[in-house]
Amino acid sequence: MNRFRVSKFRHTEARPPRREDKQLQIFDPRTKPRASQSTQAHENSRDSRLAWMGTWEHLVSTGFNQMREREVKLWDTRFFSSALASLTLDTSLGCLVPLLDPDSGLLVLAGKGERQLYCYEVVPQQPALSPVTQCVLESVLRGAALVPRQALAVMSCEVLRVLQLSDTAIVPIGYHVPRKAVEFHEDLFPDTAGCVPATDPHSWWAGDNQQVQKVSLNPACRPHPSFTSCLVPPAEPLPDTAQPAVMETPVGDADASEGFSSPPSSLTSPSTPSSLGPSLSSTSGIGTSPSLRSLQSLLGPSSKFRHAQGTVLHRDSHITNLKGLNLTTPGESDGFCANKLRVAVPLLSSGGQVAVLEMREKRHREV
Repeated sequence: MNRFRVSKFRHTEARPPRREDKQLQIFDPRTKPRASQSTQAHENSRDSRLAWMGTWEHLVSTGFNQMREREVKLWDTRFFSSALASLTLDTSLGCLVPLLDPDSGLLVLAGKGERQLYCYEVVPQQPALSPVTQCVLESVLRGAALVPRQALAVMSCEVLRVLQLSDTAIVPIGYHVPRKAVEFHEDLFPDTAGCVPATDPHSWWAGDNQQVQKVSLNPACRPHPSFTSCLVPPAEPLPDTAQPAVMETPVGDADASEGFSSPPSSLTSPSTPSSLGPSLSSTSGIGTSPSLRSLQSLLGPSSKFRHAQGTVLHRDSHITNLKGLNLTTPGESDGFCANKLRVAVPLLSSGGQVAVLEMREKRHREV
């Protein structure tokens, strides 16, 4: 007779329970461990996602309704009993990944296992979720990430850039507004959050709510790096010989962005934003005609992103030949993440290893 018996619970492990109450909850860990606000979000208990709009009031959620249709809702935390606006897309099984740019209000919806991106403009003042454009991808999407605005080609009117993770590559998709690419458009590029922390962790935990200081995206206002060395002291000009510095406004996107760059004009198709810029610029006679202004007063304000188009950037800007990637990430994951310098992708190995890749600026050389 054996002295030891094999338990039938030997393969059992403790797992956190999955929420089935269909509730959207907001937590503030500095005040209390329980939810400070709660409401019913989506009627289906499948995967849901959230994205804050950069303020304390509004957020966007994606999920499924009772008919298993994918839907998007806009919420105001001050009136949390019902959604401000909502829209229904389709009956696909993939969970929508919300990529929200709080500065412009542009929302990109990416579905894993699909070949299409949906772009909307979130307008809390109306409130509305207005469609902007749709972009067809060349390969199946396994993950999506949003590039920070400091890495955009602002002089080419690139208002948004999304990175697509496919089976073997990372593909950038740029969203351009067809305007003149010889000047900086302040209405398209408001000040964005900088990289300097506003406070330290201890002060934040004590209740400090200081926000990160914003910086300008205008290339003429950005600080230019200069040569410094501990061996050579900086030369200071004499007061009587000092001349006022003349700042030249850069033309084009050669020095206006970091990270990936948009393709040259010789490689763009006739439907790209660079070729449509002069004909649809805001300074044309059509945009300032009295008849158009009277029509806009009747129809309401029009969006400055209504002519934006999303296009896959040149292949020289792709990161290719990726192997050993983990493409089976859960629904609450974006698949990978990125900043203006690097991307982090999960690897198919034990221990949850992550590969960090450099996003270097690449330009196509004309032969």
